[in-house]
Amino acid sequence: MEPERRKTGRVWLLALFVGAGLAWGLLGMARSGPEVVKHVEVPTPPPPVTVVHSLESGQTLGDVFQMHGLTGPEIVAVVDVIRAYESPRRLRAGTEIHLAVRPHESPSRISLALDRDRTLHLYTEPGSADAWVARLDSVHITRDTILVAGLVSTNLYDAELSGDVDRLASGERWEIVSQLSRVFAWQIDFWRDIRVNDAYRVVIAREVRPDGSLRSARMLAAEFRNDERRLTAIRFESDEASKVGYYDAEGEALRGQFLLAPLDLARITSGFNLRRFHPILKRRRPHLGVDYGAGHGTPVRATGAGVVTRAGPWGGYGTAVAIRHANKVETRYAHLSGVARGVRRGGRVEQGQVIGYVGSSGLATASHLHYEFLQNGRQVNPARMDFPRAEPVPEALAEVFAATRASALGLLEQIALPTPRLPSSSARTQE
Repeated sequence: MEPERRKTGRVWLLALFVGAGLAWGLLGMARSGPEVVKHVEVPTPPPPVTVVHSLESGQTLGDVFQMHGLTGPEIVAVVDVIRAYESPRRLRAGTEIHLAVRPHESPSRISLALDRDRTLHLYTEPGSADAWVARLDSVHITRDTILVAGLVSTNLYDAELSGDVDRLASGERWEIVSQLSRVFAWQIDFWRDIRVNDAYRVVIAREVRPDGSLRSARMLAAEFRNDERRLTAIRFESDEASKVGYYDAEGEALRGQFLLAPLDLARITSGFNLRRFHPILKRRRPHLGVDYGAGHGTPVRATGAGVVTRAGPWGGYGTAVAIRHANKVETRYAHLSGVARGVRRGGRVEQGQVIGYVGSSGLATASHLHYEFLQNGRQVNPARMDFPRAEPVPEALAEVFAATRASALGLLEQIALPTPRLPSSSARTQE
């Protein structure tokens, strides 16, 4: 029995120790109370706000970035990235710059509208404020070809249109008229020669933006019925040809050495006259040029390629441009409201290039352009000059031109040239 009593005693002793331990633990918990959990709130930074800045005249990108908190090194880094896509000097006033900024921080993202078709997005690499990367987004361009015909009843601008009229972009009918006037500028005086029932048909290859606006429009072929004449124009371009030009079906160039007029659809208000009565000086004096009536700011184009000899104030001419051409020929453009950017003395201009804008500077009573044509230093009447045409399609490109002609005329035949609706096709259109 003695071993049994000892064993029972040990069990009771063990239970006593376990119970004491539990009691001590419970007592400690009672003294310390429940465990305290601390909550630490980390403030969420405010979301970035997009600031839109329009580039002002004379303002640089560096000026804009400094204004919005970028440091010198950051500005250098951003401009270096932009330069890989576009020269900062080519950005014009009005260019929109979008900057994503938080209070008291430098911009973390920048968007720059390079033009209507491209937007450059810049953002910093994680962990580095100086490492900028870029992504260039371009709008999706749709390419198509449209066929349009027009019948003149009063004037070229208000011609009755047929064909793909519902697909024309805003203002595109005016662009068609402008292209026609430029393509046939050496064959038709678009103010004096247009008649009722004149008609045209054109094939135009276009690039259209998602908003329906035109990115580009090229006239591939055109036919113009002017009274008893039928004129054809085919756009020809090849890798071997030095310039894009328009030719008739036989490959003869439509372009002449000089345009018939320095304005699109110009209206002659005073012709070349050796005994004209001057409206300001109130006496008869020779009018050794041609005056074209046009609205203030209308673009003036060089009638021929050459070198600018004057560009700026010129006495009674007001603001004027003079151009020296080959074969001792000079042209003058007077009473301008301003000279086009880049046109300066000693610089070269091409035929059809805008050189200035119609105004009323100098001895002028109203907004108009005074145009002079000089040969061997003397003013002559340009209407009496017989200017030679440009070179025809080179013989080496005859087969290439033939293929282009067949394609262009095949498209042109898909739309009919409007037939006359009025009995008289020789009546002049009204102003």
